Amino acid sequence: MQLLRSALVVAGCAVFLGSASAGAAPERPAYALIVANNVGLEPQQAPLRYADDDGARYYELLAPRVKEAVLLTVLDADTQALHPGLAGRTTPPTRAALQEALGRLNTRMAEDKARGAQPVLYFVFTGHGKRGAAGEGAVSLLDGAFTRTDLYTQVLAPSTASRVHLIVDACDSYFFVNSRGALPTGPAQLSAVRDTLAARELSRYPHVGAVLSTTREQESHEWSAIRSGVFSHQVLSALAGAADVNADGRVEYSELQAFIAAANQGVDDVRGRLDVSIQPPEMDRTLPLVDLKERSRLGFLLLPPGLEGRLWVEDARGLRVAELHKERERPVVLGLPPSERYFLRTQGREAPFRFAREGAVVDAGGLGWRDNAFAARGAVEDAFRERLFSVPFGPRFYQGYMASIGQTPVAAELEPDLSP
Repeated sequence: MQLLRSALVVAGCAVFLGSASAGAAPERPAYALIVANNVGLEPQQAPLRYADDDGARYYELLAPRVKEAVLLTVLDADTQALHPGLAGRTTPPTRAALQEALGRLNTRMAEDKARGAQPVLYFVFTGHGKRGAAGEGAVSLLDGAFTRTDLYTQVLAPSTASRVHLIVDACDSYFFVNSRGALPTGPAQLSAVRDTLAARELSRYPHVGAVLSTTREQESHEWSAIRSGVFSHQVLSALAGAADVNADGRVEYSELQAFIAAANQGVDDVRGRLDVSIQPPEMDRTLPLVDLKERSRLGFLLLPPGLEGRLWVEDARGLRVAELHKERERPVVLGLPPSERYFLRTQGREAPFRFAREGAVVDAGGLGWRDNAFAARGAVEDAFRERLFSVPFGPRFYQGYMASIGQTPVAAELEPDLSP
């Protein structure tokens, strides 16, 4: 980590510059509670294939960054094979298990607060949901519905976290903050999502930020080529560092929002379109969802200036752990869990690499590339393969996107610091 906390200089470009002065900001210890459930609330809701995979990916990405990560899920046989040993660290997603985990994390965060820290909670849900007869949304636990009222009365109101990142990958999540299947009534409008969230519950919790998928079609959520929900894959890629547009090591809500907009801009097939709602905490709109400069147990892949195009990283299991379309001039650092082996890939080529230890930095500019070929199948597979991440993401796209929605962008890209 010292390499990142002091200076990382590659090809004349510093990526993370300097480190915060000791005591300059309060400590922000983080915790993660991840709920992933393939099973729906209603018999007519077909089981999902990859909600448990998404839960496992959130766990693997966040666990090295937080003091405690809790995963409530039941991993299917395929997912257990891909994540050996993880099933032993999971608990079935029941109401009792959720309450027990919340109670334990709240106790730990209260202790952090007592010593002057500002604890952060990631609350992640991926799976099915449903809008009830009264219009209230709910997501599915194994033993029944967990409603929007439950979310506020049992998660947010009693939380001892100073900041909360709420990430919900469920179709039409407007009604929960609903399922990765079709809406029970009509399509949700993003304006209605934002207006309702602002006028009602979230306005009472200015320390809570929300990242919500409101996609309407089940086909657009899950893609077999990546064993993931498309929205979760994009969020996870962003949190790995792909959305860090100004190379400061932080991924803010506006950067995540623009990154997802760029990733989906080229998708013409209506079955592949994502609608999202991303709202930062009102009390701190520049709060980062992740800060790669903070101490963690990750390895770091530097994608230097000069490397461009659609790129993705797969691990030795064949799981695509991060993806982006990189502008040529923009440096990017991806923070990844240490793994036996990774592959940086682009269409027709791949470059293997590995991290020698936690905190190690690999410069992709020095990797050896070799030819490779990929197979895809089906119309929607083609739409995803050809059009997702087809638009380059970097400062030019980000500045234009922020101007188009009338929001303030993050600080300008850092000046290079070439000190050793």
